[in-house]
Amino acid sequence: MRKFAIFCLIILVATVIASIYGVGHDQVTYSISPEYYTKFKFIQFNLADSAAAQHMTQPRSAVVLTGVKATWWMGVLIGVVLGLVGFIFPDADTMFSYTLRALGWVLLITIIAGVVGGLYGHNVLAGKGVSWWMPSDLKDRTAYITVGSIHNFSYVGGMIGLFVGIVFLVLRKRLIIVKSAE
Repeated sequence: MRKFAIFCLIILVATVIASIYGVGHDQVTYSISPEYYTKFKFIQFNLADSAAAQHMTQPRSAVVLTGVKATWWMGVLIGVVLGLVGFIFPDADTMFSYTLRALGWVLLITIIAGVVGGLYGHNVLAGKGVSWWMPSDLKDRTAYITVGSIHNFSYVGGMIGLFVGIVFLVLRKRLIIVKSAE
């Protein structure tokens, strides 16, 4: 019963971490390309003409909502998967401790992937072009592509991080088995 409660807590923690990451991530990328938000993300998340958007005095408030809306579900997914894998541990405390560390790996890899995506987007994609949709009236095409690349790489980083987190948990479980056999 206690392990199930830890499982639920892991999902909650992962969702909060993903949402906070999304807010910070989107604040940084809004600074790089406001157009990515005003001409794409705000529209995608129904914030361009919504009543909520009309009451916002700062576009940064809409960026916060966009960050949460874009990432909370990834936190649920990562939390569920890592939480389920965490059941391999013998007790709730060990499960919680190692699963939180696995979440740390996911976060670190996601951040690194976003940085790599920004560099790749700015230095490669902006020069050769992209196949995804872009508004025709962009003032700063390079910044828009850079931010799009950061977003795409971050999602891929989250998936790679999830895989690394799973491997981390499995290796930790094996280490516990080896130590208990000694």
